[in-house]
Amino acid sequence: MTSIDFQMGESAIRNYKRLDYEYWYAMAEFVDNSIQSYLNNKSVIDATFSKSKEKLEIVITYDPKNLTLTIRDNSMGMNLNDLQNGLIIGKPPVNTSGLSEFGMGLKTAACWLGNYWIVQTKKLGEEKEYEVSFDVEKVAGGDTNLNVIERPSSKELHYTVIRISQLHQRIASNTLTKTKSYLRSLYRGYTRKDVNGEVLMDLKWGENEKLNFDEELIFLKAQNGKDFKTDFEFLVDGKRVYGWVGILPERSGRMKAGFAILRRNRVIKAQPSAWRPGTIFGQETGSNDLINQRIFGEINLDEFFVSHTKNSILWREEEEDFIENKLHEITAPFMSIAKDSRYRDGVIPEAVVATGLASAAEELERPDFVDTVSLHQVPTPEMVKAENQPIVDTIRNSEPDRIIQIGEITLHVHMDKSFSPNDPYFLPDYFPNTSVVKVSINTNHSFFRTKVTTSESVSTYVLLCCYDAIAEWKCLSKTGFIEPGTVRSLKNEYMRMALPD
Repeated sequence: MTSIDFQMGESAIRNYKRLDYEYWYAMAEFVDNSIQSYLNNKSVIDATFSKSKEKLEIVITYDPKNLTLTIRDNSMGMNLNDLQNGLIIGKPPVNTSGLSEFGMGLKTAACWLGNYWIVQTKKLGEEKEYEVSFDVEKVAGGDTNLNVIERPSSKELHYTVIRISQLHQRIASNTLTKTKSYLRSLYRGYTRKDVNGEVLMDLKWGENEKLNFDEELIFLKAQNGKDFKTDFEFLVDGKRVYGWVGILPERSGRMKAGFAILRRNRVIKAQPSAWRPGTIFGQETGSNDLINQRIFGEINLDEFFVSHTKNSILWREEEEDFIENKLHEITAPFMSIAKDSRYRDGVIPEAVVATGLASAAEELERPDFVDTVSLHQVPTPEMVKAENQPIVDTIRNSEPDRIIQIGEITLHVHMDKSFSPNDPYFLPDYFPNTSVVKVSINTNHSFFRTKVTTSESVSTYVLLCCYDAIAEWKCLSKTGFIEPGTVRSLKNEYMRMALPD
């Protein structure tokens, strides 16, 4: 019998940059490896952490100037044998029941991100550090001999550092924001606080920005004060399916609805792109009815197949249909409540109002705020105009981040990074005889940087600034001057029309 020896050409790695990755899923490959290295050696590393008062820490650092990305962890690290196995494409690890299972992630993600990368690692208890570099073009050209540098090191040290350079492209600012947001969500199972208020690990962007997930879940409440939430668990062909489903308060919106899919404590899909089973949410992407705004939950599919980029579940035969039907059965009692607009948390619970009021009072009673109110001089209109004119000139000569058409009004919204923390929190620019209203929002203002931390709070902040600008413009256009009471009355009407997110 004639046989053919199957071979994979080295140049195939050039095609890794064409894989169906998003930045957050590519970076997640390295985070997965770090977490699994820790879990595989948990008792040993925890003993070390208890002495050093540390926990698992994974730090991602992006340098847009030099087009480099660095991922550093204090996990178990690798010895020479581990490193050699880790660099073999398609060789699964010994333990495939965790987050590292295909033997592809490190290589495919690194090559997708950049043309050159270095792995530097030191295993706990070993006396050598190892460093190996990977040049995509050289390897694709047939030079597959990767030289390993050995250095003596302390037994107590343990880490892995991956440095990727010659990135294929810069990460745009909006993509950077999405990447951090998705990473927070992807690892919610590992960064959520436990009953003791502790987290398993710290996931960080740079040295100072934690990406830990700490979202408070708020459910619609029944008349007896209990949350509309129920846990579930069932089997599909012997595979365990478990999680919970609940009802969001009336105005929570589509962005928070749907089911987050978790596998082995790691998110595969999550809000705002959550899974919306057709049996519950209707058409493929869901409509904008109350079901699609209020039903949400989490479903764990630990034993199901996943794509090698870990961004989707690979359903087998009738698995998806069975799960959808079972979820519909479990969720049915909640669906009738969710789609009835009479079921709502009529008012915010008194405890929540009291807590919010106390927090606001604390801010307002701060000595430095009291001094500012008492001592700060009121500037004259001429002083304000002269102070703001350079900023207005900048607005007029720059491109807006978003153009919004509101009937006759054309709204130009600028999310301005060039302002200083001392500049106005927002500045409108308009003329009474035109229909263009420009709104420049100072994203460097201390209030924005400390209080505006989620997409929902950004939306609220932008809306309030835009309401102010439109109300001022309309007042000026119709009366020839800006009267505070009229502006407040107009803004009140705009705020009353606010819809769910």
